[in-house]
Amino acid sequence: MSQETPASDEDQRLSLARRLREAREYVGLSQEDVAAALGISRPAVTNIEAGTRKVEALELDKLSQLYGQTVQYLLTGSSPTNDARLAFLARATHGLSSQDLEELGRFAEFLRSSGNSKRRGE
Repeated sequence: MSQETPASDEDQRLSLARRLREAREYVGLSQEDVAAALGISRPAVTNIEAGTRKVEALELDKLSQLYGQTVQYLLTGSSPTNDARLAFLARATHGLSSQDLEELGRFAEFLRSSGNSKRRGE
């Protein structure tokens, strides 16, 4: 019996809820901002962050994009490899309105699709 007991489903849900709240606060979004981005009510976001409402897969994917975190990080807490870049982006975008963040997202998509991105290697 020397094996470590895996975390219960409830422990995992509460850890996910805590990481979601911390990620939202880190990027400076309100629960209202997140609710609008997901198309759900603010109380639903409150319940997600309290661990009393489960997060759907599509919601988790949207949250990871919104917060600039990987789904893996949100689920497990393991840090992404490009932490410094994410921290820079979080600081640079802190305090922007939802409309400004959407515009920034569209600009990032434009840069990715323009063919000038080094990341694509083209």
